[in-house]
Formats: sequence, structure tokens, C-alpha cells
Amino acid sequence: MPMISHTDKRSPSGRLAIAWIYISLFIGGLTMICPFLVMITGSMGTPFDYDRRSVLPRHLWSRDDRFLRVLCTYFPPAHRGSLRQLRAFFPDFPPDWGSWTQIGDDTARSDAWARKELRRLDNPTERAQMEMAARDYGEFMRTWNLRETILAFDVRYVSPFIRDRYRTLDRFNAAWQVSVDNFAKITAPEWSGEPIDQPGYVPIEDTRYRDLLAFRQAYRENRFTPFLKGDDAPAGYLRPASLRYVWDDYCAEQIRAPGGPASRPAALPFPVPADAPAPVQRLWLRFLQDKMPMRHIAIQVEPTRQEAFTRFLVGRFRTLDYLNRLLETSAGSWNEIRLTPTIPTGSMARVWSDFVRTSVPVREWQVRDTLPEKAFQELVLRCHGSLAKINAAYGLKLSRIEELTIPFGEALLVTFRHRERAFEIDGITGNYRAVIDYLFHRGDAVRNTLILVLLSALVTLTVNPLAGYALSRFRLRSTERLIVFCLATMAFPAAVSAIPGFLLLRDFGMLNTFAALVLPGAANGMTIFLLKGFFDSLPRELYEAATIDGAGEWTIFTVISLPLVKPILAVSLLNSFLAAYNGWEWAIVVCQDPRMWTVAVWTYQFYQALGGQQFVVMAAFVLNSLPVLLVFLFCQKIILRGIILPQMK
Repeated sequence: MPMISHTDKRSPSGRLAIAWIYISLFIGGLTMICPFLVMITGSMGTPFDYDRRSVLPRHLWSRDDRFLRVLCTYFPPAHRGSLRQLRAFFPDFPPDWGSWTQIGDDTARSDAWARKELRRLDNPTERAQMEMAARDYGEFMRTWNLRETILAFDVRYVSPFIRDRYRTLDRFNAAWQVSVDNFAKITAPEWSGEPIDQPGYVPIEDTRYRDLLAFRQAYRENRFTPFLKGDDAPAGYLRPASLRYVWDDYCAEQIRAPGGPASRPAALPFPVPADAPAPVQRLWLRFLQDKMPMRHIAIQVEPTRQEAFTRFLVGRFRTLDYLNRLLETSAGSWNEIRLTPTIPTGSMARVWSDFVRTSVPVREWQVRDTLPEKAFQELVLRCHGSLAKINAAYGLKLSRIEELTIPFGEALLVTFRHRERAFEIDGITGNYRAVIDYLFHRGDAVRNTLILVLLSALVTLTVNPLAGYALSRFRLRSTERLIVFCLATMAFPAAVSAIPGFLLLRDFGMLNTFAALVLPGAANGMTIFLLKGFFDSLPRELYEAATIDGAGEWTIFTVISLPLVKPILAVSLLNSFLAAYNGWEWAIVVCQDPRMWTVAVWTYQFYQALGGQQFVVMAAFVLNSLPVLLVFLFCQKIILRGIILPQMK
């Protein structure tokens, strides 16, 4: 009988009731769809826009959003001083923006800033000048020293790179002197925190650093970013370790300090040449002494300076034996320890740096070609021939070559113009690729899940119908008690039976087997109860006619009874699929061998390993929900019949 009669439907109150029902259903549908859409949008997110929690991804229609998403990948928040380095290449970047989350929330200002930068590409003259600067930058980066670069790498690519490089965990653990049980746990945070701007920093030439150089080379070859191949995309994720921003910050600090310069010079060269104005020279010499990384400094080695170095060593270490033990050397005499023109590697680097700072006049220091700005200026001067031609090609008004900066910002804009859609596709699919790579390299996760789902379906479609048919067809004296017992099992949470179930499976020797995953859920009390009730509703004459025709009990069960309960079996099968596919708690308890873990267990491990990157975790959740969604879409008619039909009966 319908809730509203045909007559009431035409009345105002009836129409209002129907309208309210549809509105309620619509609102209820939104409460289900909106969270799923937020999850899908989040799975495509970055640190720039993930925290918006929006239903639709704004970058699909906003070019400004796409550009800032790209900038976020070039200057990720996990990397040391990323936003300060971004301001070095985009000087008008607002100084009050302190995090990518803040930038993403400030939509109006971020759009205005991005629009202003992208507008430079619309001017044909300025675009041609930027293209020229970008080509020179690309030429420079093809051969630039990997040791003086910064890599804005994606942490998702560290694990595949290490896995391909070492093949086995044993080799990796021995090389890095660590103990990890999963390649996915390797994130190498020290690779993103290299203090290239610190005066005393000299990289240690160990296995980890050599792996970092190989990782940088892989990025230079665009192994992880194939869409950036080609001369028209010069701005890769590997960029020079520019230090001009350190010089700019130092000048700003000196101006603010008491007794400092009255104002900042209009155009600051870097490095400062010998013919620069005296105030700039004095500021430069103080910068060399206070802030300049010593790996970019060279000195002249003369006999008198070598003698001074020997005296410095004697004064610091007193005895040769103490020096050898402290610096891990094997010098036989003080004279065997030679002063080098440039900073050495290893433990002697600190000693060399202290000697140069205290015993060599700063005016005699020479800036090496390892400084990216100096090397780039020399390359551009060789390519164009003169400063006047450089100014004409770049659209600048430089008074000296040292004022030329590395045009990474221009190269990035040009790269974005040529690869905008490729950046967008990579941003949308990158998180999903990371999840797929993770799952398909985690032992036999996919195979185990398929086997578990098939076994669970087979057992469910065998045990439950047989139990329900037997309780209905054969009048046992304890039928009611058995039904009550089956329903009583649903009164207790699964955690209550977890320990007894584990102990029982352990005593039977079934741990780390599919039997441990399938057998505890083989019989379902509610399913047996529903099947018994449905079998009870079938007319007894049907069984009698089949018996008269000579059908055996098995034939009656399989040919006559089972086809009539297909809707309920479909619901039971769906529940069995969901329990087997999503059940990670029980699976991780009874199968502690990673070779037996399913997709659900590995997804949980994935969440533990990459919990700091929520957008990647969201992609894992979306991928895991797809099989369930497909099963429901293809079986929804049968499922709905299974829900409605028992009530009609």
C-alpha cells in the first residue's frame, strides 16, 4: 500500500509531502556525494590547494591556479627555504606569504599575482626576450655541476629510485647502514635540507650523497618527468644552487643595522668586481667574511702561506698524534699536510676554512667558478659577445655583467607556457601513479586480494545457503536455538572474538594462510536467518512436485531453490566482498607475513608511510573504492531486489 494515495497526491498537502520527500532525498544524496567529491578533489591536490576541501578542483578552469600549483611543485614546502628561494626568482612575490596553505586560501591575491606574472607572456617583445633568457639557462643547466644544484624532487619518486638502484633491501641497508623493512619507508629527508647557503657547509662524499647525485642526474634526464623533455621546456626541477638571495638579505640586514649604509645600492652586482664603488666593496668584503660559503673561495698557495698553515696546525693540535686521531689521517710529519687552493673534503674542511678566515686577508680571496651566478655570467658573455648584446637580447639595462641574475623565473614561465597541459595532467595523475607503483611492488598484494575475494565468495555462496536450506527444509528440534545462536553472534563486536579466533587458528597451524582469512567469516548469522525465512516462504507444494518428478535433494536445492533466492545471495555476496576486500585489521593479525598481505593491509601501511602527504593518501582511498563502486553499479538491480523482496515476502 503506498504512503500517499492517488487522491491525496493531487491535494496541496499531498503535493507538499511529495516535494518534501524529494527534497529530503536530494539533500541526503548530496551528503553522500559531496564527501566523495571532496576526496576525489583532494586526491588531485598539492600542498597549495589541498586544505581548501573543495568539491570541485578549481585548477581545471583557472589558469592562475594551475600556475601556482606548478610553482608549488618547484618550491615544495618540505624543502629548506623554498619560499625564500622563490622570491629570489620572482621578486614581487608577496613577503607576507609564509606557507603554501596560506597562499592557497588567499585566492583573490594569489590569482592577481599569478595573472600579473602570466601577463608577461602575452607581450610578444617581452616573451621573445624571456625565450632567449630561457634558452641560455637551458644551455647552462645541461652541463652545470650537479654538486651545486638544488633538486625540488617529489618524495614519491625516492622509493622507486632506491628500489631500482639497489634491487634488494639487504643491499640498501648495508650501503646506507640502516634497517628498514620496506622501500616505501625511504624518504631521504636530508636530500631536501642541504644547507647550501651555510658558510661552512661542504658535502660529505658518502654513499647517500652519491645516491643523491645519481638522483639529480635522473631528474636532469627527465626520467621522472618525461613531459619536460625538449628544448622548449628548459626549467626542470633541478636548478642551480643560487646564492644571490643570501647576498640580498645580507645587504638588507646591514642597512637596517646601526651604522650601516644609508641606502641599498640601486643595482647590486654578484659577485662584486674589483672596480665596484667603495661602499659596495666594503659591504662585499664583510659578506665574504661573514656569509660566503667557503666552498666557493680559492686562495693562492705560497711557501710563506704554507709555513703559516703549518704553524696554525701546530698551534691548534699541539701534537701530530692528536691531529691524526682527530682528523683520521696518517701524516708522518707536519710538513706532509699541504695547504690546498680550495677547500678539501672530509674532516680537513673545517681546519682549512678556519685558517683562511683568520690568516688570509679577505681581499686576497678569489671567488671560484663553482658559484652558479658567476659561471652563468661567463657563459652568457661567451655566447653573446658583449654586455650591450646581452642587454638587447634580454631587454635589460645592466651596467656590468655581474648584475645579471640567473633567469630561472623566466625559464619557468616559458616552460609553463609550452607545457601547461602536461603539468596539469601530471598533477592530476601523479598521486595515482604513486599509489599504483606502491601496490604493485608490495609482494603479491593484488594477487592475494583476488584470491581472497574469490575464496570468500565461494565459501559464502556455499555455507550460508546450505545452512539456511537445511534449517528450513528439515524440521530439527533445535532449529530455533540454532537461529538464536546465529543471531547472537552479531551482538558482540569483532574485537571480542579476535583473540580467541587468533589462538584457535594458531593451534590449528593456519596462521599466514588464506584459510585464516576466509574460515572465520564463512558463516554469517544474519544471512542464514534471511535465507531460512525466504526458504520458509516458498510453497511446500513446489518441493513435493519436484520430489514426485524424481528430483533428489541436491537437485531441489541447486536447480529449484537457489535461483529463487538470487537477490538475497547477491546481497550476501556483496557483504562478503566488502568484508574480504576492506578487512585489514583481521588480516594483519592472522597474517603477519607481508607476502600474505592484501591491498587493504598495504593501503594501511601506505597511510602510515606517507601520512604527511594527505593528497596521496586520498588517491589511495579513491583507487581502493573503485572496485566496490563498480560492483555496486553492475549489481545494483539484484541488490535492490535483495533488499526489497524479503520485506514483500
